[in-house]
Amino acid sequence: MATTSNILTLLKYNCSKQKTNMLEYGQFADYIHRYAQHHMDENPDLVAYCSADYKMVLEAEINSLVAEKQVAIGTIRNKDYIFVVPYFIEKYNGILTQIETNPSVPLPNVNELPKQVPHDILSKVEPDEIVYKRLEKEELDDKKLYCIVFGKNFPALLYPSNYPMERLIGLCLKKVQELLHKEESHDYFLKKLTISNPGKELSIKNFFTQFVQNPQAALDVLKTSGDTFYYWSQMCYFLKQDYTKLKDFTPEDISILQSVAMIEVATSFHKSKTQERLAQEAAFEQLDLLMKNPPYYYNMADIVKMKDKNGIPLLGQYKEDQLKEHLKNKTTEAPENQLPDLLIFKVSNESGYYIYKDKVIPLILRLANDIRVLVREALIKSWYHKLLEYEVLPEMRENYAFEECLEREISSVEPILHALLNSPFLQVVSLEDQSTGHIALYKDGERIPYSEILMVSRQEILADAKLKLPFWYSMPIISLILKLIFRKPKKKVKKNKKDSVTLQAQEELKEKEKEEFRKRDEDDSVDPLKARRRDLRKAAMELESQFVPENSTLDRELKGYMHEWNDRIGKQNYENLGEDVDSLIRDYFRKVLRTLKADSFNAERISHLAEALVDTPSMMKIKNHPALKRYVELYILKIVKNLPSN
Repeated sequence: MATTSNILTLLKYNCSKQKTNMLEYGQFADYIHRYAQHHMDENPDLVAYCSADYKMVLEAEINSLVAEKQVAIGTIRNKDYIFVVPYFIEKYNGILTQIETNPSVPLPNVNELPKQVPHDILSKVEPDEIVYKRLEKEELDDKKLYCIVFGKNFPALLYPSNYPMERLIGLCLKKVQELLHKEESHDYFLKKLTISNPGKELSIKNFFTQFVQNPQAALDVLKTSGDTFYYWSQMCYFLKQDYTKLKDFTPEDISILQSVAMIEVATSFHKSKTQERLAQEAAFEQLDLLMKNPPYYYNMADIVKMKDKNGIPLLGQYKEDQLKEHLKNKTTEAPENQLPDLLIFKVSNESGYYIYKDKVIPLILRLANDIRVLVREALIKSWYHKLLEYEVLPEMRENYAFEECLEREISSVEPILHALLNSPFLQVVSLEDQSTGHIALYKDGERIPYSEILMVSRQEILADAKLKLPFWYSMPIISLILKLIFRKPKKKVKKNKKDSVTLQAQEELKEKEKEEFRKRDEDDSVDPLKARRRDLRKAAMELESQFVPENSTLDRELKGYMHEWNDRIGKQNYENLGEDVDSLIRDYFRKVLRTLKADSFNAERISHLAEALVDTPSMMKIKNHPALKRYVELYILKIVKNLPSN
């Protein structure tokens, strides 16, 4: 042994050398004094034990070890003895290791401790406390000898802290397995289990047979599903019931009772962990489903706030670090040469947004369809004013400048669409997309122009803008003279200007809609029918925020969902199906409207009405039912919102 000044190490060394579990205090003090004098030159820390008061120094060190429960002091025949806990830990670790190869050896219990050994060396714990702690997070050391107390019926189990809990549970399983291998015990306990579970004879026999053949495999089944927990608890109950009737316990009987008690706690732990894991998996499945619903793109703040179908926050059913790990796996794990299912994109300097791969193309098409009219009308209006002042913009004449203009408009009006169109994964997603009505966003390795995506034409926009001009603008000579007289000098435009004419158009539409509602409701307070319609319209206006995202409109959402469920090819077929569905909704809701009151018109009622309609035979032929249901909800909201005043 290398020279050391550590008293605990020297105590363990002397116990092992003398093959004893206790050292006489005075003799050990003399040994330390001689040891220090002999090795003082090699280890200067031993100087304190060479002085005349070395016993006081040693006493202080021993007292600190007693406080840490590393040693205990006991008196035998007026002499003090030191009992070294690590020595006992090694001893009982060896006994448990021996049982692994010879299950007939009894488990160590507290009655086997020599009478002179003080129980101060033991750390008393309840079975569930130590089993749950060690199975949750195993930390092996040689600092504690646990005394697992099962009550007053049978002695406590001695368990060294350097022995893994999983292995101890394995020993307990082997003990019970060995008992049930005996023919009389096998048939007896199988019969008791079968009688107590009428109608489940086959599953009981399968469980019992698997346990007898391989108890660890039976425990693994419990860890996976938790379905066999009831059988485990019943088997343990019957074993305890029979053995506690005994008056005198043999060491083997005590081992069986200890094993059964430990198995009960271990199976309870694994059941709770299985339930927790299954609940987390269900919560993550719910999260994945929610993330596949409109608007399809979510940042971390949105994901953290998501709730299950009962309105309970999902964060809480799993932890935040588990959520981050789940999202990390979804965004990194993928088959060879394919993108992950979940992708990340950024909008300018904002945090990243998550979107499922199969929702990228539908979202691009929906957003492009939503802003097409806005962008076109805004450009016509803007170009009209410029032409009115005899100004000609580069985007009016050049396709390249026109594409840049469209990009600016898209970036300002719908930054999500702009970010997706410029994302690094778009080309691969477009190639992998095999959805119905697939649209190729790439040709010859290049993304198609913004004008094709929005389906707008520079020439058409310019022609429409010119049509709004006064007639003399079409007369070359007069137009030229007026141009020279009234044309304003060009103003320098600051770079990085982010204001878009389309935003003004959106605000104007919203203000106009609000004014119409205000005028419509002014004189509805006298007539009961008018009053009911007014209240319904008011309720619809309040409910709109629950169904329509903040940066969208009701009509925009309706168009988007129409594109999702309406898979008819050809403009005429597409419009016919849309009109048929709208007619069905109007006819259906006309009957409901007769008795509908504002106080019962809420989001839940709208959802029930929509669900009842989409489940009818006429609607069952349409494949995308979630999108159709959402469309029906929005259409009902639109009907109520636009109820006539008279």
